[in-house]
Amino acid sequence: MENKCSICNEDLARYGNRKLKDGMLCRNCVKLCSEWLSDEDYLNRSVEDMKKHLEYRQLNLDSLDDFKPEKEVTGKYTIYFDEKASKFVVSKKKDFKKDNSDVFRYDDIKEISIFEEQYMDTGSVDLYFDIKLKDHDIDNVCFRINEFPGMEKDSTDYQNTLAKAYEYLDGFEKEKGLAFEKVEESDNG
Repeated sequence: MENKCSICNEDLARYGNRKLKDGMLCRNCVKLCSEWLSDEDYLNRSVEDMKKHLEYRQLNLDSLDDFKPEKEVTGKYTIYFDEKASKFVVSKKKDFKKDNSDVFRYDDIKEISIFEEQYMDTGSVDLYFDIKLKDHDIDNVCFRINEFPGMEKDSTDYQNTLAKAYEYLDGFEKEKGLAFEKVEESDNG
């Protein structure tokens, strides 16, 4: 097994590294990557792909300097809208610039959906907001809307979380003039 990062050539730590299609990425390089990359994304990317991704992430810092949010929809994640530039940012942190949150264009959006997944085998569910992207280094931005895992469908928490999901969706509908499908149910878990 490799013991050096395929990007920076530093020694790999015991934890926090990611396996790539043809190499390894150290935890320090992983910290520079987009939070929206999944474990599968890492496994499907080559060392060369990751070098390009890290270049994109560096350019993203410049995009953040130009990003001027005029509106935001807050929740567990906040979606910031720069209406004049037709761009948006999704961030869990208030200081999205320091966090190097990804800047996306409205025309990057392929589809948006709200869906639920069963939480373990409990019968309770989690609600997710998923923004699928086209022609972008990131395939999708998907996050759990409910603060804590597992909600009963007949609970006030579920109704409030669903209302938050529609609030997120309405932000895009108003900005882009698009209509999206509201809720999909899934038994995955």
